[in-house]
Amino acid sequence: HLGPLPEKLGYEVTERQLGRAFRQWRGAKQRGPKSIDFLTDATLRFIEQNQQKPFFVTLSHHAVHIPVEANAKTIAKYESKPKPPDGVNHPVYAAMVEDLDASIGRILEKLEDLDLSGNTIVVFTSDNGGLRKIYTGVGEVISTNAPLRNEKGTLYEGGIRVPMIVRWPGVVPPGSACHEPTTTADLLPTFCEMASAKMPKQPIDGSSMVRLLKDPTATLDRDAVYFHYPHYHHSRPASAIRFGDWKLIEFLEDGALELYNLEKDIGEAENLAAEEPQLAGRLRRQLASWRERVGARMPTGNPKYDPQRAHEWWSRRTNKPLDVEAMRKRYRTRLGK
Repeated sequence: HLGPLPEKLGYEVTERQLGRAFRQWRGAKQRGPKSIDFLTDATLRFIEQNQQKPFFVTLSHHAVHIPVEANAKTIAKYESKPKPPDGVNHPVYAAMVEDLDASIGRILEKLEDLDLSGNTIVVFTSDNGGLRKIYTGVGEVISTNAPLRNEKGTLYEGGIRVPMIVRWPGVVPPGSACHEPTTTADLLPTFCEMASAKMPKQPIDGSSMVRLLKDPTATLDRDAVYFHYPHYHHSRPASAIRFGDWKLIEFLEDGALELYNLEKDIGEAENLAAEEPQLAGRLRRQLASWRERVGARMPTGNPKYDPQRAHEWWSRRTNKPLDVEAMRKRYRTRLGK
């Protein structure tokens, strides 16, 4: 998501981002499934070459994004396991998760081997919740976010609640947990405070998490956490606000509201907007004020909307509709289905 030129964003050394088709399919033969080994090897080389001075590394794996790929040996391990009648049983996805996990282990082992683990901060996180079903038309369910509701591309907890693990030797007690809501935007100010670096002059959305890492019972000085997703992608355009244990989702087409108490209802099964109208109204106004303050882009009506074409997929390269059925047929053939 950094685009083709991450060095323009301050990185001094980068591995060139390749085209999607190459890195996901044709690149698999040269770089291994999902380029996991390739990217991990590049990270290990960089750490070795810069071990004598402070360094910052961002490793953004393509795994566990679709298409679903993994090493044949790891896949065979999961294909041999019994498959219970209920639940998610996708051996390739499970293998991909293990391949990714092993790659993270290689990096931690390298830090140990170079005697760097004691003064290196490691942050593990993700950019969105899991995808339930891949876009192939063959009915493959690959993961579940249960007990969280829904999946990536939505503002339900299954779409926005992700793992975050921080290892900061001498500061973060191993096994400790903090329940204060944070977002990826908090990473920049956190890293700056960790390194005693100056913050950029432009306005910053996030807040430093250092106080939380030092004291898991601490809180951040902000009124709420906001989300804005004005797109049609897995769900309708919507905004959301998290205020304490309460979360309000506002759908931008018709203004419909959903209010949940996450402490009591982590699965967002009971909409309390009608039962708590004053709270819902206050959070809605607070959300609208934030959108105006930050200049959030809002969706506009399309007078040429054609419901028959609402689910078309368009090519970024040709700017024309894709033949989805032909793509699904090729995928089924590749899977032998």
